[in-house]
Amino acid sequence: MIKTIRVTEKDYLNYTDYAFKRLCKPQQMKGSGFLKIMVIWCILAVAFMLIFQFDSISLSSFHWPSAAVVALPLVVFIVAYYINMRKLRQSSVPNDNGLMLGEKTIEFSPEGIVEINPLGGCFYKWESVEAVEENNGDLYIFLDKLLALIIPSASFSSEMEKADLQALVKKYR
Repeated sequence: MIKTIRVTEKDYLNYTDYAFKRLCKPQQMKGSGFLKIMVIWCILAVAFMLIFQFDSISLSSFHWPSAAVVALPLVVFIVAYYINMRKLRQSSVPNDNGLMLGEKTIEFSPEGIVEINPLGGCFYKWESVEAVEENNGDLYIFLDKLLALIIPSASFSSEMEKADLQALVKKYR
């Protein structure tokens, strides 16, 4: 089976989101560890402030400037974290018409998978295929924990064609 595909930046970003969630799955990590630590830090700081003001716990005597000083670094860290993550995500997008993005031809044969792109080609034995997973219609053929061949949903003319490809890959792997 020979398949000509075009991987776009959007397809790649969807793949990276899925791949990172897939990597974090075994650890059962729900949400960002950094964000959890910062929220816990803020709660502990407020708790300690309340304990040290134990004799007069009322909203009128609560020292709001201290609470603002404690909360400000939390807000700054959260904003900086999200800005840096967005910059990292955008700067990690490969070149258009390079190895990952652009048009390519993928041939599936009994020997393995041959990928041909404008800059060259690559052969993968079936032993290198770890998993075949679907995400929002896109098909990912994982060759490692993070590396995968991305086959966008737009590359398939029907669900039957996608099912045939999945069956072929599962047959040989």
